[in-house]
Amino acid sequence: MLDVHREELPKSYLLVLAPSRNETDETKLTRALHRATRSPKQAIWVDCSLLDNLSPEAIDLLLAYAYHLHCQDRRLVLCHVPDTVRHHFLDLDAESQPLVVPSLLDAESLGNSTALGLAS
Repeated sequence: MLDVHREELPKSYLLVLAPSRNETDETKLTRALHRATRSPKQAIWVDCSLLDNLSPEAIDLLLAYAYHLHCQDRRLVLCHVPDTVRHHFLDLDAESQPLVVPSLLDAESLGNSTALGLAS
């Protein structure tokens, strides 16, 4: 149910999620996250601003990749998370919790500081 647009930025890898009518599973998101993790970028940003909701499968997938990236000293950053699912990404252990920020500008400002705890 998702389309994923990918963009490699200077310091991060951006995935923009959009609703799709063509697929009923999260195959595109899985492929996009897999490709993003193969890049050398320290952060993968996921922009959810075009979505009203996320499926339980997409939530589980994002949480799994947050953990996977944490194990590599990298970070999954979620932007514009719909209010209806925001609670799924909070109150988790540090290894499983993606960073949730209000906007891509916030993700960029964190990426330029040491707030992510990552090498630039």
